[in-house]
Amino acid sequence: MSIFNPSGRQYLRCTKRLDNKSCPGCGKIITAELEAVVYQQMVKKLDSYKTLTGRKKAAKANPKITALQVGLAHVDSEIEKLVDSLTGANNVLLSYVNVKIAELDGRKQELLAKIAELTVEAISPEQVSQISGYLDTWDSVSFDDKRRVVDLMITTIAATSDSLNITWKI
Repeated sequence: MSIFNPSGRQYLRCTKRLDNKSCPGCGKIITAELEAVVYQQMVKKLDSYKTLTGRKKAAKANPKITALQVGLAHVDSEIEKLVDSLTGANNVLLSYVNVKIAELDGRKQELLAKIAELTVEAISPEQVSQISGYLDTWDSVSFDDKRRVVDLMITTIAATSDSLNITWKI
C-alpha cells in the first residue's frame, strides 16, 4: 500500500501490517527508491535480449503454449455451459454443479500456471524493441505505459527494507 507522509515522501507499507498487525511488515521502503532500483534491474535484464542469442531465444514460438491455450479455452467453455445451465436448478443439481465447477477451476488454474511458466522465456523481438524504447525514455513515459512494460517483464516484486526479489516473466 502506498502512503504519503506529511513531508511529501511516499512510502510502501504492508496492508496486512497496517490493518491488523498480522505481518511483521516490510520495513521502511521509499517508493521512488524502489522504483529506481526496479528500473535499473529491468534495464539490466533486457540487455541480454538485445544480443543475437537473446533474439534467437525470443523468436522461438512455443507450440506447447498454444496447446495449453486451446485446453484453457475448452475448460472456460465447459464452465460457461455449466453456469448457463443453472437457470431453474434445484439444490441437488447446484451441489453437483459446484463440485464440477470447482474441479474445472482447479484445472483452469493448473493450465494458467503452466502457460505462465512457459511464457517466462517467450518474448518476441518486437516486444524487446518496444520495451527498449520505453526504457530509453522512461522519465517521459506515462504511468499506464510504465505499468504495461512492468507487466510484460515482471511477475512479482517482493521487497523489504533489506531485500528485493523480482520474479521475471522473461
